[in-house]
Amino acid sequence: MMNNNLIIYFYIICIINYGCYVSCLVVNVKDQDGGVIKEIIYANITDDTITVELQLPDSTLITQHIDFTKEVQVVQVLLLGEEERGQKPYQILCFVNHVHANEFISPDAMSKLRQKNPGTIRVAEENKGVFNVTIDMKIKLKDSNYISQHVGLLCSEAQDTTFTSKVDIDKWANVPGMYLGNLLQAVEYINYKSPNSNLKLCRDTGKVWSHCLCTMKVTIPWYPCALKFCKDHIGKKSTAVDSYRCGIQTCGKIMNFMYGVKHKQHCLTIE
Repeated sequence: MMNNNLIIYFYIICIINYGCYVSCLVVNVKDQDGGVIKEIIYANITDDTITVELQLPDSTLITQHIDFTKEVQVVQVLLLGEEERGQKPYQILCFVNHVHANEFISPDAMSKLRQKNPGTIRVAEENKGVFNVTIDMKIKLKDSNYISQHVGLLCSEAQDTTFTSKVDIDKWANVPGMYLGNLLQAVEYINYKSPNSNLKLCRDTGKVWSHCLCTMKVTIPWYPCALKFCKDHIGKKSTAVDSYRCGIQTCGKIMNFMYGVKHKQHCLTIE
């Protein structure tokens, strides 16, 4: 769990790197297991982005970054390795997919949020459920700017583990400023599939060296998903009704990213 020193560190980084252009909010959130974790949310008005950072009890670091201009979401997962099993100290996976701007409040609205009681433990008002995302493409980081400049920045240490899907490519092709030709240049199909056969889930595969489908579950327990508007009469004697912003709607969701791996041992999260 994040300690106070880490929170202070994030504040310092925010101020040094972005000055007054970024707003930082630290929130205590109840996770799906009933524990309490801290989320740090950055709203960058200049870049039109929002970033959510959280650390799970097992020390896994999750970063959700939304580029509103390009309608791109980058989910970065930093997993600690097990040295006794010969694994690297850590591994980074990146999942890049299309996101609608109305799935989150805007960076401008996010930057105006303030907490009256910072110690309050927050619980999402609405559970958005589970989203299963099947991955069939890898992103070439050298050409990732065609998707979003933020992909290369967040996923620089995930040269072979930055993923997306053809479904998302097709959606981005309709976003102003995105061109299908460039988007296809930035990706390549994952060639881990066995010929003429469907991949099994890694948990259902007995052979260590077989191709299989790995699942990475990412939970975002709390995020501002919409603005709330209340209605009021304009004057005491008037029948006209005016609406005004009176709060935020908060949501939680789970994303299951499923992607092919060459060997079962390459799947770090078998559930």
